[in-house]
This record gives sequence, C-alpha cells and structure tokens, in this order.
Amino acid sequence: MFMNWWNLSVFCIIPIVSVIFFFFWKRKYLWMAPLTSTVFAMPSILSDAEHRSMFFGISVMLHILIAVVLTVIAYVVARFWDKK
Repeated sequence: MFMNWWNLSVFCIIPIVSVIFFFFWKRKYLWMAPLTSTVFAMPSILSDAEHRSMFFGISVMLHILIAVVLTVIAYVVARFWDKK
C-alpha cells in the first residue's frame, strides 16, 4: 500500500523529529514530545477533509499513540545509554 506525503509527515516524520529533538536537547522533557508533535500535526490533520470530519478522533489518537510509543522507546534507549 502506498502512503502519501500527508500520512508520512503526520504519522512518521513529525513524531520522530519531536522525539529526537527532546532526546538530544533535554531528556527530562522527553514527556513533552507527544504533546509537541500533536500540536505541530494539528494543522495537517485539520486541513485534510477526510480526517477533519469523521476520522478526526481516530487520526489524532493514532498520532498520539505513535508519538507515545516512540517516546517510550526513547526513554528505554536513554536509560541504557546513561548506564554505560
């Protein structure tokens, strides 16, 4: 299945960039990565008519879920990285 640029940016690029930014900037603020990525993804989600209407809740929840999973992975990596 082909993912278009919108899906790629909202569900992959924005959460990854947000987590990487907080991971290398200040790890104690890593919990803000899902919130920040959602704020930056909102204009994209609201601009797409399909996601703005019926699937708005699903798109936002899926985006937050992806960002939270990436944040948890970053916490695990940070924990092992700090031990070494």
